Amino acid sequence: MYPWLESASHQLTALIAEQQLGHALLLKGVSGLGKGELAHYLAKALLCQHEKVVSNTSNGVPCGHCHACQLVAVNTHSDLHFLSGKSSRIGVDAIRHLTQVLGESARLGGGKVAVLEQADNMTEAAANALLKTLEEPPGQSTLILTTAHAERLLATIRSRCQQWLLPVPEPSLALSWLADQGVDTTVTALNLNQGSPLATRDYVMAGTDKRRHQLLKQFTQLLQQPTTLASVQEGLLENKVHLLWLQLLLQDALQLSLGLTQAPLQLADNRALSQQLSQRGSALLQQALTRLFELQRTLQPSSGRPVNSALQLGDWLNQWLAH
Repeated sequence: MYPWLESASHQLTALIAEQQLGHALLLKGVSGLGKGELAHYLAKALLCQHEKVVSNTSNGVPCGHCHACQLVAVNTHSDLHFLSGKSSRIGVDAIRHLTQVLGESARLGGGKVAVLEQADNMTEAAANALLKTLEEPPGQSTLILTTAHAERLLATIRSRCQQWLLPVPEPSLALSWLADQGVDTTVTALNLNQGSPLATRDYVMAGTDKRRHQLLKQFTQLLQQPTTLASVQEGLLENKVHLLWLQLLLQDALQLSLGLTQAPLQLADNRALSQQLSQRGSALLQQALTRLFELQRTLQPSSGRPVNSALQLGDWLNQWLAH
């Protein structure tokens, strides 16, 4: 269990022991907190047989040794069912099949558990079908839903679930855990990933943080090296988040140009670059930011006429160089 989930797991297993966990639980929080792992752990706790068989009591914590726990550990428990919206939408047929399976008798004599990861990725028809299941849950079944975007779920689905918000861990805890995983990173990288340790780990290991430093340095040097314009333009267009990096860098530069040196910078580990850009003056930086915000809005997906991203960004960069 990830250290930042221990408190939630203790509280939730206590509810299981007290039989106060509802028939539907919604685990919500930003991506990369380990909601799926916690859901799997709770499924094991719900299906664990040891203490219930031996003493007719349970503290809610899975023993890890009984037949049920062993089956859950290798994902072969016949009364545990998974649906995931990670790679594709969850369709209505999948929900209907799940409802049918949950309505059958439990093969190991206990209850049944269904885990729906990234439940917000259900189609509208699937969400409506799930709603009917939540209104009248079949047999002794428990549904555990996870989502990083609870607002995308039907309000009626949310209202029928016992909702549990998983907060992001304190930066010190997240950075300590990342260091234990061999990941050397900064608070800035953590903040860029909404405080999520798992997302930050993947971000750093994929070389994305290194790419941020490289690209923002290239942009800062663009005035002295205008021949790199095409390379900078291409880099900024690689991913929509790259324009966000540029926005944050310019905002930090504007902050420094206004003399607000005591306020924390959004990209603290790029302070030298922000300081260099701040020399261009607050008026020019504010103008560049205003145009950048307009550019970002223009490049947002829409049903309107397709936008030539390279042309639009090229115009912005040429204006930046012209001043």
